[in-house]
Amino acid sequence: MTLNHTLALQPGALLATASAETTIDQLNAALAPHGLCLPIFPLTPGMLLAGLVARNAGGRRMLRYGPIGRYLRAATLDAGSAEPLLLGGPTIKRATGYGLNRAIAGGALDLGAPRELTFSLRPLPTARVATLLRCADLAAACRLAARLLAEGLALSALAVAAVDGAGLLLAELEGAPAVLERQTPLIERIAADAQARVVTPEGEPWALWERRASASAEPSVSLTVPRAVLPTFVARAETLARRYHAALSAWGDAGVGTLQLSAATPHPGEAIQLLAVLQALATELGGSPATEYGPLPAPVWRLAPGQPVAPATLTVGWGRSATGATVPAEAGALDGQRRAALLDALAAVVGARYLLTRAEDTACYETDASIARPLGDALAVALPASTAEVAALMRLAAAHGVPVVTRGAGSGLAGGATPGPGVLVLGLNRMERIQIDREQQVAHVEAGAITAEVQRAAEAVGLCYPPDPSSQSVSTIGGNLACNAGGPRCVKYGVTADYVLAVTAVLADGRVVRWGDGLSGQGPGNGLAQLLIGSEGTLGIITEATLRLTALPRSRRTTLALFASLEAACTTVEQIMAAGIVPAALELMDDTTIAAVEAYLQIGLPQDAGALLLMLADGEPEEVEADAARLADLARAGGAARVQEARSPADEARLWQARRAVSIALARVRPNRLGEDICVPLPQIAACVRRIKAVATEHGLPIAVFGHAGDGNLHPNILFDAQDPAETARIWPAAEAVFSAALEVGGTLSGEHGIGTLKKPFMRQALGATSLAAQRRIKAWLDPTGLLNPGKVLPEDTAEQNA
Repeated sequence: MTLNHTLALQPGALLATASAETTIDQLNAALAPHGLCLPIFPLTPGMLLAGLVARNAGGRRMLRYGPIGRYLRAATLDAGSAEPLLLGGPTIKRATGYGLNRAIAGGALDLGAPRELTFSLRPLPTARVATLLRCADLAAACRLAARLLAEGLALSALAVAAVDGAGLLLAELEGAPAVLERQTPLIERIAADAQARVVTPEGEPWALWERRASASAEPSVSLTVPRAVLPTFVARAETLARRYHAALSAWGDAGVGTLQLSAATPHPGEAIQLLAVLQALATELGGSPATEYGPLPAPVWRLAPGQPVAPATLTVGWGRSATGATVPAEAGALDGQRRAALLDALAAVVGARYLLTRAEDTACYETDASIARPLGDALAVALPASTAEVAALMRLAAAHGVPVVTRGAGSGLAGGATPGPGVLVLGLNRMERIQIDREQQVAHVEAGAITAEVQRAAEAVGLCYPPDPSSQSVSTIGGNLACNAGGPRCVKYGVTADYVLAVTAVLADGRVVRWGDGLSGQGPGNGLAQLLIGSEGTLGIITEATLRLTALPRSRRTTLALFASLEAACTTVEQIMAAGIVPAALELMDDTTIAAVEAYLQIGLPQDAGALLLMLADGEPEEVEADAARLADLARAGGAARVQEARSPADEARLWQARRAVSIALARVRPNRLGEDICVPLPQIAACVRRIKAVATEHGLPIAVFGHAGDGNLHPNILFDAQDPAETARIWPAAEAVFSAALEVGGTLSGEHGIGTLKKPFMRQALGATSLAAQRRIKAWLDPTGLLNPGKVLPEDTAEQNA
């Protein structure tokens, strides 16, 4: 195989497509001349991309970059049918049906043999520095790693290993040379305070870990353990090893909490027994199996006909299965007596106060923020306060054959939470608990928690929850999970799915599952958790989630650039991304949007401006200074007529004022709007926006285009007056033309708003028969009676099932 024959590289879009049989070494060697990489660096050479995806591998720098599933954008699979199965697409955001491209990472779902894989890329780091530290023992090395992690350093790895009774810690920094020069002495000072000493490695710093990863040690086990108890686990493991007279080999990454353990005993059976005891100990301490090494777990579900596993056997971790007894459904429609009995039973679960049945009480739960209308009158609205109450409500609904629609704040823009006739609506707003684990750097949240409240809780302890949808002040985490929301910072930090480490969900029959390890996002349940993200409540009801947090950026700088033409602004976007800069936000506003904002705010935006870019750099101060200067230079080189950099928080607020005022400003142009959120490959932004402008002319409706240009997520807003029948009649023909414009250039129907009811008619065109058939089978597996959010996402026509 020659890589040149299988690699399709788009540097300006930070994307690469390669054969699944390509090795990661081959791929990164081909990317290096472009200053790019797929940031998965296994300790063993020659790993195939297909194998890395099957393991959801992270490699030696998983602490900084996470597992490969975060970067898998699309996959072409041989699924045993005439046509290959296509999953995902060439955009970071893709809220168009189920995220099967994410779900296959880790091997829980077997949808077919990978043929080609498409990945998001990252710029190669400017520099790396590794410091090797010798500690008293492995537990001491783990404690030192925790201290370093708490400092918010630019760490890419905190590898640990037990060697001759001592503990080695490899602390690797990555970033701008000035940052590494400042932080390396800090590592040495903290190490000295912990009575660890810097040692000079013999050869490459990673040599020890590479040798251990390449050694075929059997038996062995891979574990992930919470960082807070990692020293305790290590100490108890060493005590147990002495009892078994075993030579225990232990190494891994203390920053992630992963350990690879192998044992040698006089009798092989004792080694197996010891490792089983260590597995049990890890479970007791909140740990989970990892998939980086060792045998892969068997798939939970296969697409091949006749091979699916029933939901009753779904497990997470080591044998924690779905809980709650199922109740057989009663046939027939609800008559008056059965309806009254059901309402009494529902009230017994949540309390009479929290079961709403009067039309004046339920009306506000029957619409969202879109123009979608309810499909019928709801049976009732229940407001549960816990997962247990949600499960009890779902069991009652399943027993009576009553469909269920779940909602958060009602801020959705696609009709995803609108009920149908006789539906039970579950409002999760009372489930709003937030718990921040600073040491593990995670947030444990309930589905009704407001996104901005989660962000504030994280920031209060020096951490950050990056997803920032524009509705963050009102939207709930449950809604974000249901639609896989993103926001402006997605270009650098990714979408909601990239931060999900575990979910607790209620299945269609009322059983409760917890999928995902809640630690590294790598265990065998991660793929099942990812399956629910973006499924819009049609596969399960997410009630709780464990979300990954990051260090709060120490510095930020915004730059505004005005262009005479949209073409120049879009070309500049691609040049920025190809230059090795990944801004924290890269926002675009077209001429229609600029004119509306200027008419509203009168802040001096030129009336003849063709486009505006808002560019945000964040991170370490030295990097922000350099990146902001480069962004300004690239904007000028791209033809910007005016470039303005913020020099203070007040400047920041003024520059972002125009972007934040868009919604109000557009309402002054027309009282109503259909807000869409197509997503297109970066090189196609200009062509797509030109086509949208032509659609506006053809249909006689103003269309404002703004959005997150750095990830290709555009928000065409079709403006109209609902009191004007002629304008109203032109809305959907115009919307269909906008969708076609996106799909024709390889884009998607939705980046982050979801499909709901409004875009469902266009799903065949967006996905094709083979992909729709696969998604229908997933739906039938997890919701065989179709009770969860009926009438949403997937078209009713079942012709695709035979594809």
